[in-house]
Amino acid sequence: MINDSDMKISNKLSETTKEKSVRLILTLLNWGYIVKNYRNENDFNFKVRKRLKLQNDYDPIRIRSCIDLIEDTENAILYFCEFGLEKFDCKSMDNIGERYLKLYGILNAIYLQISCIIELYEVFNIPNKSEVIKELKALQIFEFRNIAGAHTLNFQDNSGLIPQNIKKNFFRITQVTINAKGDNLNVVDGFHNLREYNLYELVMEYNMLSEEYLFNAVKKYYKSILPHGNKSLDERIAESQLFDFSHFNYRELYKNAIAMENYLFEIKHRRY
Repeated sequence: MINDSDMKISNKLSETTKEKSVRLILTLLNWGYIVKNYRNENDFNFKVRKRLKLQNDYDPIRIRSCIDLIEDTENAILYFCEFGLEKFDCKSMDNIGERYLKLYGILNAIYLQISCIIELYEVFNIPNKSEVIKELKALQIFEFRNIAGAHTLNFQDNSGLIPQNIKKNFFRITQVTINAKGDNLNVVDGFHNLREYNLYELVMEYNMLSEEYLFNAVKKYYKSILPHGNKSLDERIAESQLFDFSHFNYRELYKNAIAMENYLFEIKHRRY
């Protein structure tokens, strides 16, 4: 597990490490399609696969699907990092429907992004895929997603909090605890046990681990297909600023606190 003290924060706010990583994958993918002197479509696919050191002809499309899905889910994650479960608006401060929608949305976005990272480890043939799966699924955000957004009524519970002869548990979210930042969510199970989750911190923890795993996968794959380097490609890779890893500062994005301060200032100085 990565600690906050180990972070090297990137000052570049326009693009996250995960976004740069998938841009690098796309660069490698495009390089793989530069094939000459092929006889037919099958020969072309074979040469692309050989150039990219992939197992199947459909793997480039598989990779492209992962690229798009990581970019899409990263947009959802970035929105949550900015506004939490509800974008603060002085005119509409209490929209529980919006909070539920974004709660389920952020949990599913992270689940889909985890699936993409695991898929890339498989298609790139990175050796430690089982360790990556274990670490990502050990994150508390993964448990919370299963409890609140996937297996709410049939959760395989190994917490030791329920009777030993019962294997599955069921849950309900305490609605009054779903605030805009999602930092104090309470979930009650079928046996009246209370579990507390700070969704904001769980997302921060996930971001730190996932960006490192994705970066490592891309860098190992790059070295595996170009062990001796390629001058033209190295120059394109350098443009992505990905040779040196750094954690993106997701915490710096949060805007609702400032919006709240502005609102309170407006109320305080309002003339009636």
